[in-house]
Amino acid sequence: MTYFFIGFIVLAVGFAIFKVIRKRKLPSNNYTPFDDITMGKSDKD
Repeated sequence: MTYFFIGFIVLAVGFAIFKVIRKRKLPSNNYTPFDDITMGKSDKD
C-alpha cells in the first residue's frame, strides 16, 4: 500500500511537470483569495 501511495505522488508530480514543459509556461498565479479580502468582496457579491 505504501508503494502505491508513493507511486501515485510521483506520477502526479511527473504529470504536472510534463504539462508545464509541454506548454512552455507556468500556470497563471495572478489571482489569490487575499485579493478579494483586501478589496472587501464576499461570496455573496
